Amino acid sequence: MATLPGIDVKMIKLNPEWSVEKAANTPLEANLSVNDFKGKRLIITLPGAGGFCNKECDLVKENMDKFKGAGADEVIVVVGTDILSNAGRGMDNLLQDVDLEFAKANNLGLDGVKSRYLNRSVIAVDADGNQVAREDAPLLGCRTLDSLVNVAKNAFN
Repeated sequence: MATLPGIDVKMIKLNPEWSVEKAANTPLEANLSVNDFKGKRLIITLPGAGGFCNKECDLVKENMDKFKGAGADEVIVVVGTDILSNAGRGMDNLLQDVDLEFAKANNLGLDGVKSRYLNRSVIAVDADGNQVAREDAPLLGCRTLDSLVNVAKNAFN
């Protein structure tokens, strides 16, 4: 097994607890990498904001318990640069790949379009940081919940 490429790339995590009312004492964002999360991690990539990923983003957000039930300790959603903060409300581990360094390391980037990924991937990483499973899907195709959960089941059980 090989270590996940780009596991140490720092990305922006918007704070889901931030609001205008809490701005004085709640940071808006943090810089984190996939390696800052521990345990078995399921990484779900989405291309960016807009119609390309809204439905799938909601599907992931509403079904976190199914991913955890399939063996994932952490579910991390990685997106292109322009997801709206409102879309991520209620999603604990939403990372923005602002410089597309994670995308480049994992062959996800769409040349010439900074905010979009060429395809969608679901990547399972074990507690040691090794990529143990990966499934890619076309940019324009929304994945089903079962297809996403099955990657975790097959990798972690």
